Amino acid sequence: MRVFLDTNILLDIIEERQTFVLASANVFDLGIKGQIQMVASPLTFVNCIYVARKNVGYQKAFQGMKLLKQFVAVATMDDKQVSSALEGDVPDFEDRLQFEAAVAAQCNVIVTRDKKRHFPQGHIPILSPEEFLNEFK
Repeated sequence: MRVFLDTNILLDIIEERQTFVLASANVFDLGIKGQIQMVASPLTFVNCIYVARKNVGYQKAFQGMKLLKQFVAVATMDDKQVSSALEGDVPDFEDRLQFEAAVAAQCNVIVTRDKKRHFPQGHIPILSPEEFLNEFK
C-alpha cells in the first residue's frame, strides 16, 4: 500500500508535537517495518524544514528530514502536477499540488491531520493518522 504523508505528519515527528506525535509516529513505524510504502512530495520536505527550523532549529530540522527521507519515497512534482493543480477548483493551491503529487505517485491514501483542508474528495481516501491506523488493522 502506498501512503502519501501530508506535511503535518512529518512535522509532528520532527518537532515531537506532544498531542500528535504518537499517532503520526505509529503510521511512520508501519513504513519503517515495510508494511506500507510512504510517499511525500518535494514540497513537504521544503515546508517541513522551513517550519521546523523556527521551533527546533535548522540543523535539527534538516537532520530530521534527512533521517526520515531514508524511509520516504519522493513523489514527482513537475509541469504536469502544477498544471493539474492550477486547473482544479480547490481553494488551497498547496493542498491541490500535494494531491496531484499523490495521484502521480499512485498512492492509495493520503494521511493528514488536517482533513478540513482542501484536498479534492472522492479520488483517494483522506484519513487522519488515527483513522488510517484503525483501517490498517
